[in-house]
Amino acid sequence: MGAACASCSKADKGTIQNPVKELQTFKEFYKEVMLVDAKAKGKSGLKGAFECLGGGNDGQVTREEMVRYLTRRGYPGNASGLFDLVDVDNEGLITKAEFGNMTQEDFIKRGPIRAFKHFLSSKFGTVEDAFNNFDESNDKKLTEDEFVTVSEKLGYEGDAAIVYRCLDENLDGKLCMTEMKTMLGKLKQAHEDGDPTKDGGKKKKKKKGDEDG
Repeated sequence: MGAACASCSKADKGTIQNPVKELQTFKEFYKEVMLVDAKAKGKSGLKGAFECLGGGNDGQVTREEMVRYLTRRGYPGNASGLFDLVDVDNEGLITKAEFGNMTQEDFIKRGPIRAFKHFLSSKFGTVEDAFNNFDESNDKKLTEDEFVTVSEKLGYEGDAAIVYRCLDENLDGKLCMTEMKTMLGKLKQAHEDGDPTKDGGKKKKKKKGDEDG
């Protein structure tokens, strides 16, 4: 499933405003609720928590499964926005590896940021080159709309709005080159890191009836 389809499926769901804060909210919920739920079912740890979300034998969780569970258990954050943050490749499914990554302290840099960095490294030689290409208004700062529009023109298939909010550390809606360089580092390192969207398992679209109630 391509990015266009994934975008259609998440229409009107709402993008999280602060990715770092959302992740912190989830981590607390994970420890206080999900691990307890897993233990009650005779499961433990990451695997048990993933199964609570709906990750069965296929090792994948859909948006509907994740939102349904989190909503039912009183998740205080944005369940659908959280799904978008974790679904780095924008395929509409979360694998066990992606779920495991989101529980790590450095998920922002290992997930959405690393994926975007890997993408930019195939297009530009430096962060400066990339920023100048994005800065179509030549005002030395990028708005979210500007960033998303150029990302789509370049063919980025991930969630550009999520990436923008991860890069815009002070959340002022004006991404500058310094912020972009601080978060991305040197683009030439991205190829050495490998593609973070390839997490060791090819995603397969769940068939109707595969999801548990």
